[in-house]
Amino acid sequence: METSALKRNSWKVISLLLIAIVGFAVFKIFFDEGRPHNPRVFGPPAKTQWKPVGARAAGDHSYDVIPEPTTWHAIHVDVANSDSVWGVAAPMFELDWVAEPGYFVGNGPLFDNQGNLYFSPQFYHGDRVVLISLDGQTGERRWTIPADNEIQASSPAFILNDPENPGSQIIYIVGYNRVMALRPDGSTIWSKATGLKLTAADSGDKDKTKFHSLNYHPATDSLVSITKAGGLFAFSRKTGELMAAIGKIPGAPAISGKGTSIPKFILNRVDPLMDEAFGKTDEGLSLFSSAVNYIYGGGGIVTNFFSIDPDTSRIYMAATAPDAEDGTEDGRSELGAIYALDLVDDGSGGLEFQVLNRKTFQGGTGSTPALSADGHRLYVSDNEGHVIALDSELDEVWRVNVGEPLVGSITVAPDNNELYAVTANDVIQLIDNGDHGSRAWIAELTGFDGYANVDVQSNALTATVTANGVVVMIGGGKKILGRTLMLHMGMGLLDRETGKLRYFAEGREDSLAMSVVAADGSIYVAHSPLRRAVGKAMYPDLTPDITGGIARFKPIRLDLLARDAICAAEARGANASTLDQTTDLAVINRDIRQIKVLLKQAGGAIEKAVSNGDMTRGDAHTLDGLLVQSSGGLTVDDLARSVAFLTTACAMFD
Repeated sequence: METSALKRNSWKVISLLLIAIVGFAVFKIFFDEGRPHNPRVFGPPAKTQWKPVGARAAGDHSYDVIPEPTTWHAIHVDVANSDSVWGVAAPMFELDWVAEPGYFVGNGPLFDNQGNLYFSPQFYHGDRVVLISLDGQTGERRWTIPADNEIQASSPAFILNDPENPGSQIIYIVGYNRVMALRPDGSTIWSKATGLKLTAADSGDKDKTKFHSLNYHPATDSLVSITKAGGLFAFSRKTGELMAAIGKIPGAPAISGKGTSIPKFILNRVDPLMDEAFGKTDEGLSLFSSAVNYIYGGGGIVTNFFSIDPDTSRIYMAATAPDAEDGTEDGRSELGAIYALDLVDDGSGGLEFQVLNRKTFQGGTGSTPALSADGHRLYVSDNEGHVIALDSELDEVWRVNVGEPLVGSITVAPDNNELYAVTANDVIQLIDNGDHGSRAWIAELTGFDGYANVDVQSNALTATVTANGVVVMIGGGKKILGRTLMLHMGMGLLDRETGKLRYFAEGREDSLAMSVVAADGSIYVAHSPLRRAVGKAMYPDLTPDITGGIARFKPIRLDLLARDAICAAEARGANASTLDQTTDLAVINRDIRQIKVLLKQAGGAIEKAVSNGDMTRGDAHTLDGLLVQSSGGLTVDDLARSVAFLTTACAMFD
């Protein structure tokens, strides 16, 4: 569900596998051939009643280099890891295509501002590549960066605006040997050797060669990354040159597994499925066995992505604590830690990484740290089921126990102090009330109601906040001892006000990545089947073969997509017009930027709605006129006039 999801979700995989042992012995008991198959039908969803209230959280940074959060430009949308986008998700959608099915994809995909798609595969049959670009609408391959002696593997991609060429963007990747900057057409801007060379002693330590994705440090105009072994790097955004002495997170490799092992007969069932789909790893292991070895062999120092505050440039990383802090000096750490760092002057004209603060967690930390939009709050989870809010100095402000460990990062909305926590079972809305946190609702995950072979449904991925709801993945399968062996998956849109399921469509494959929403409202899923591979092994006749690649869920009923975008813009404008310009001017300006994004999205949907037969030309002409009039008055001083046109446009859908 994030970078290195296998490690962070080890408890989840362990639980599923142990349950699978019981399932294998008794699965015929749960195979109810007589149950009718009568899937729930989802009709057009009504308007959401959710609205922003009061001043949103907003920073002061520009968008010259950092893109607006219109879609995924980093593995959690943006540099702050919010998992929140400004546009709307399609209120109705259906599975459109699956591209590149031979690739196991644990992260992404990402999108540039032209709608082109990028992902870095992990394991696969066929061509060995480090980056693939697809046409976001058709799934057709545009170009690849092949694996060769200069770059054998890379981090997930990272996308920034090109301030030297406004309107253009740059795609960045980093591997152990090389860091690269690419144009959207695949051409190379620069490609620099990192100069790193493994010693003979380190040659077997894969964690030293595996980079997490890049992130952006505004104060030094640099690209920051870290290896799983804790090595810190900073490269020039403009040239790729190494800008700082290589740093090190002072943690020790994590202890994991607690001595548990996976029975061989389970591996013998799952490994052949994975081998057929994706081949073996460079070490000659099945992908599944490799994951098990990683879980039980003790982990790396850094198994999560990291956040950077775009206003202060402070870096926040989740890692392990130093060895001795768990009470035993044995080269391993039983504790997790959050580190606050910065890149500072080293006194000799260069830069160096400096650890500013550290917060140690009993039970470790279970997520990439996520920042509020103003950088004042940092949200993490521990492995005991707590969502924890910290201030920018890493002092704890509050914690809420959600009942079980989280399986992904906390989603941070800029509005209404909303947070979204995901566990193996639920999606939970939390509210940051300042000095304490509280629960608001637990999501309705009922997409597979009526399926003949689905006994239980549960959350299956990170939650993504949009202007018209929360995008989630729902898994459905067999219930054994209160857990799910996943047989099916699908994508759903929750109402932010109530947690009710507005819409749902079945998909093709399990994922450990993110619930990705593109700028046109499409939903994309990176296929990384581990949980469903266990379900397939235990119930081979009840679920399709596992597959890799990228899936697109295309918007349908484009009139409703236009409706949700227009009404979201109206609600945001109406709220912004009530704010005090003397104290909330930065907030109002952020609202106006988001309204422009929503109106652009609405305009594109209206055009397609006419061609698809979802809207009459007359209605489209009227709506286009209202949007033009609204855009003309979209300024701080004339916001009320703009909102009046949007109110009329939104009311056309009543």
